[in-house]
Amino acid sequence: MAISAVAASAAFAQGIPTTIGGLELTASSDSPAPGQSVTITAASYSVDINAANLVWTAGGKTIAKGVGVTSVTVQAPALGKRLKVNVSAVASDGTSFNSSVVIGSGAVDLIIEPDGYAPPFFKGKLPVVYQNAVKVTAVPHLANSSGVEYDPKTLVYKWQQGDSVLQDQSGYGRQSVVIQGGIIPRAYTLTATVTTRDGSTQGMGLTTVSFGPPSLIFYRNDPLYGPLFNNAIGNSIYLGTQREAGVLAVPYGFGLPASGLGDLSLAWFINGKEHPELASGDSVTLRAPDNSAGSSNIELDVDNKIDILQQASAIFQAVFNAAASTTSQSPVTF
Repeated sequence: MAISAVAASAAFAQGIPTTIGGLELTASSDSPAPGQSVTITAASYSVDINAANLVWTAGGKTIAKGVGVTSVTVQAPALGKRLKVNVSAVASDGTSFNSSVVIGSGAVDLIIEPDGYAPPFFKGKLPVVYQNAVKVTAVPHLANSSGVEYDPKTLVYKWQQGDSVLQDQSGYGRQSVVIQGGIIPRAYTLTATVTTRDGSTQGMGLTTVSFGPPSLIFYRNDPLYGPLFNNAIGNSIYLGTQREAGVLAVPYGFGLPASGLGDLSLAWFINGKEHPELASGDSVTLRAPDNSAGSSNIELDVDNKIDILQQASAIFQAVFNAAASTTSQSPVTF
């Protein structure tokens, strides 16, 4: 089962370094989100720009001026808009220079969908588990000059895992990628750079994908209502007057088929003693001994025989009083 989770995303102005007459302008971000601060820096390899008198304008209005004012910070415009930043410089010998850069904006959200087991109707966030596949979908927010966002299916996507471009999963309309977790579970940064076909508008999103172990959670398995997923068994379960309780173990995040336990190996322990007769199922029915009070430790170890990094253990206490048993059933007795 895949559970969607919105990952942290960042959008970095379409300001490509521009050099005119020996004056180079560089934007601190190539694809800023709307309203994001962008620093424009001027540099020159032909004159001493630190001794020059510079005048900066943005959208036709002067925003900074003075000797050695080599950088300014502006806010990226709204989606679909463009902001032209211009600088004029007069060197100490009277030589004049001029350069400009156009800042646009865009944003890309990334949605992570881990491939791992969760019970039906589970609404929580599933972790990214060792050796499982991960699907990542880009949701771009790029707009034309009228402020209308482009259809994501008509955009061009470049996906990168770390510094490596995923060529086979990048291209026109390729909004999603699937990454298979390896035997060495290193975290990595996944980046999606999204552009229009003509390259006039661009946005970038990134997220860090980190892998972790699966988990085991126990729930009461009621004979009438079935598994009570609304209330997990914590450190202990009280058997009460019935002196009997069904317990279901849910292997969250393990790689499982649509039904059955697949390649999972289960080992149930009661007070440290393994019970091989229980290994074929993920649920047990526990029954307290007659005329006794106390507690017993119930433990389950689960291993994936194929994806060997997928392992989990969990334990809880079954607490019972000394009331006489009135049931005629014969579940597991501890």
